[in-house]
Amino acid sequence: MTTNQNDDASSSKSTKTADNNGPPPWSNHQDLLCEIMMKLELADFFAFGKVCKSWRSLALTHKNKYMCSRPPMSVTLPTDITTECYFRDIFEGRKIKAIIPHSTGSTCVGLTCGYLIFYGRIGRDFWLVNPFTSHELHFPNFPLEVNTNLSIFRGILVFSPSVSQWAFVLSHKFSKKISFSLSGNQASWYHLTSEFSIVDIHSFRGKIYTLTFCGRLFEVGLDSKPTLTPLGLKNFPKRQLFRLEFVCSGKNLFVLDMVTAYLYEVYEIDLEKMEWVLKQKSTVDYAFFVGDIKSSAAINPDTWSGRGMKYLRVDYLNNLERSELKGRLLIADMWYMNFPHDCVEVNTPQLQ
Repeated sequence: MTTNQNDDASSSKSTKTADNNGPPPWSNHQDLLCEIMMKLELADFFAFGKVCKSWRSLALTHKNKYMCSRPPMSVTLPTDITTECYFRDIFEGRKIKAIIPHSTGSTCVGLTCGYLIFYGRIGRDFWLVNPFTSHELHFPNFPLEVNTNLSIFRGILVFSPSVSQWAFVLSHKFSKKISFSLSGNQASWYHLTSEFSIVDIHSFRGKIYTLTFCGRLFEVGLDSKPTLTPLGLKNFPKRQLFRLEFVCSGKNLFVLDMVTAYLYEVYEIDLEKMEWVLKQKSTVDYAFFVGDIKSSAAINPDTWSGRGMKYLRVDYLNNLERSELKGRLLIADMWYMNFPHDCVEVNTPQLQ
């Protein structure tokens, strides 16, 4: 299926026709309609919500439940000469094609909250594009150099309820600078500098955290005078940590450390006790989807039991049994995930 901007025009015609002719016959079979909707592919689910007001209401009511039921999809990114992007179902191997606006002449540098992040060197601007809803966010006039290496760039999207705008926060692995801006054509950029080299940045439960190369955790405050507040964590691992990355389940914040090419360790950041917790075999409740590009997540795979995963490279955590789904590390260049917990609200009290 191909998604593009014409979907909105065609869906508005469908909405007008359905609403003018009175309630569609499906309105008397909401349970059956909901059952069918929950089995749709991601692009079809969003198209379903554009048919008429009653279908849109049904889709919005069950959106969180639907999103949580969808496993990640691996992504093949558009190139400089094509606007096509492909998403592969990890169970059946089926491909979904999406046409991505603003990708021509730009480089995809990441993924956040279901939005692909594109950077254009000529205009020095960022476009964030949701490939299934076609929603776009623009962050122009970035004043600093951008490293478009997909394994180096770090970008996250948060929503600021205090000003009712989206905020884009970015950094680069091993740099000491964090930048952010509110969306809009006249956006201003704000910057702060860390004493230590940054390896990752992530939003979790209304706050933004950054992790440094030496394993220090900081809270990032978005303001006209942004701040970095160090968080003292107990039980810091005694051995040297190598390749660190935040991985979030929505309920828990983890740090994944690649010990060797085939051995990973997972630590949970317990923010209530303010300590590192090494996750042992008996306590691993998640499958960890890890991308070479920042697009990772920890997901409880119980809803997928009985379905064989294909087209993946699979490694294992802490020498877990290969018969166990939980504890698996599933690797792709990029994972596409659009879960309801992905984008959090973070206040920016003094930004205009």
